[in-house]
This record gives sequence, structure tokens and C-alpha cells, in this order.
Amino acid sequence: MNTDQLEIFDLLGVEPGTLSVSGVQINTWGREVLIDCVYEDGPPRPFKLLFEACSSIQWDVHGEPSEEDRSAELMGLFLGEEEQRAASIVYTDLFELSVLYGSFTLIKDW
Repeated sequence: MNTDQLEIFDLLGVEPGTLSVSGVQINTWGREVLIDCVYEDGPPRPFKLLFEACSSIQWDVHGEPSEEDRSAELMGLFLGEEEQRAASIVYTDLFELSVLYGSFTLIKDW
């Protein structure tokens, strides 16, 4: 992983490890994207990535996900830059999501 991909672990305050995505919600007609994630090393620790004031969302599906796929392995995460300067890219084994956003919040309660 490069430095950009390790940024999420610094924000979480954990060692680099395995992350997964368990859900994605697109609200307010695409102006808000909420991604449910889990840090898998040790006891599972859920957290959320909240992107607000979104101006562009691109979603690409890889392969043929099925209804049995309850989570996706997070392969790469680039948080981008706020105020629409650089898109965040969430890359998993099932999909890739690119979000151009105004503000970002990491939500965790651990």
C-alpha cells in the first residue's frame, strides 16, 4: 500500500490491516454518500465514511456480485480532497466508487 492508502489507518488510530465494506447509502439525491466499513483485524470495529456536498458519483461493478455477497473486501481507499479538489476512490473486490465531495467525516465510536 502507498502512503495515500495508509491514511485511513492513521485516521482510525490502528495498524494497517484488513478492511471491508458492508454497505453504501446514497442520500439526498446523491449529495451525501455514507459507506459502512469494518476494520477486521482483532474484534471487528465498524466505522463509517461520510461524504457530503457531493457533486459527482461514479459506480463501477466488477464481476457478477450475488445476493450472498454481504460485504466487499476493501482493496484500496484514497480519501481525495475536500471542496471538490480530488475525488475519493473506494476500490473493492466487487465495485469501485469515485466521489467528488465538499466535506468528509470519519464516524467511529471506539
